[in-house]
Amino acid sequence: RWRRSLRAASKMAAPAGVGYLAVAIAVLFFGSNFVPVKRYDTGDGMFFQWVMASAIFAWGCLLQFYLFISPQGDDHVPPSHGAANATIYDVPVVDGRTDPYAVKFIPYAVLGGALWATGNTLAVPVINLIGLGLALLIWGATNMLMGWATGVFGLFGTEKDHLENEALNYAGVSLAVVALLIFTQVKPSDGDDGDGLGKPTPTNGASTSTEPMLSQVAASDVLPGAPPPKKNALLRRLLGMGMAALAGVLFGNNFTPVNYVKDNGLGPSQPMDYVFSHFTGIYLAATFWFIVYCIQQRSNPKVYPQAILPALVSGLMWAIAQTAWFVANDALSLAVAFPIITSGPGIVSSLWGVFVFKEIRGTRNLGFLSLAIVLSVAGCVMIGL
Repeated sequence: RWRRSLRAASKMAAPAGVGYLAVAIAVLFFGSNFVPVKRYDTGDGMFFQWVMASAIFAWGCLLQFYLFISPQGDDHVPPSHGAANATIYDVPVVDGRTDPYAVKFIPYAVLGGALWATGNTLAVPVINLIGLGLALLIWGATNMLMGWATGVFGLFGTEKDHLENEALNYAGVSLAVVALLIFTQVKPSDGDDGDGLGKPTPTNGASTSTEPMLSQVAASDVLPGAPPPKKNALLRRLLGMGMAALAGVLFGNNFTPVNYVKDNGLGPSQPMDYVFSHFTGIYLAATFWFIVYCIQQRSNPKVYPQAILPALVSGLMWAIAQTAWFVANDALSLAVAFPIITSGPGIVSSLWGVFVFKEIRGTRNLGFLSLAIVLSVAGCVMIGL
């Protein structure tokens, strides 16, 4: 009974207006979080992703401190095993905590963060194998479709989302995927206008897991220090495409453990209660893969001190966006929030490329970009409706 009650409580989501505000915040910050590192060389991306994960974890700690003083709701605590009266306690514990200083820590949410961080780490070798444009297309589309399908069809033990108009939702997602394909045809200029802003950040693709920053696809399409192409080019390409698809699956399932817990009444009903555990998973997995990288580099990792502060700012912006995504999923459902938030940042980052960094120029580029934006906006509107 207490599980059914928690499940019912979890369905009392925030108003739709709050959900769309969270979507706007997520799209803006996902589309802008790499702007602080635009001027700096981030090398092969491994050190950058670890510093970024450190900032994400720091934000999670700050959010947890906030939740200590501002509980999000009253979740009942399940009765102890073998209790004579197997119903919800008459007196709920405030915010589901046994005392004012208890931390809600959900291991399933840690798994979701680890999935994201692992996919983020896979991005570096994928770009070196098949290039940034194809990598973004494969993992971006797979990510979007995986998250959307999980909500629409109730995959992995989660509940199916209720859609007012399934056909309109399907059509909107299809347009978003087509827009993603067109975004990859936009090729920023390699030229540097002398202000240091014309050079695309080499590893933006390594951290665009849930928000494809397609305006920064470099003409070289590979990261610095990438191994020279070998004779077995077909095998490398197939391997890279498979790894890109795997990364997309990992990205698209980073919310699945949280949704499984909520939908089955196994944890808190409020989305904010899962953020700290999720971000802890990101930090632990990113640290593990950075240690593996250090071993592979024989304790001589490529470290870029000048990029540390920008990477921290980038991580904080990403963490704010991801937190807003938790709220959007709760208020709007995965089937609505996921496609919009995975396609919208491409528009924002492209506008940065056109109006600030002046790296997207020429009739061909602007034509492709305009078409992609129109299709993406149309798809997002249809998904929302």
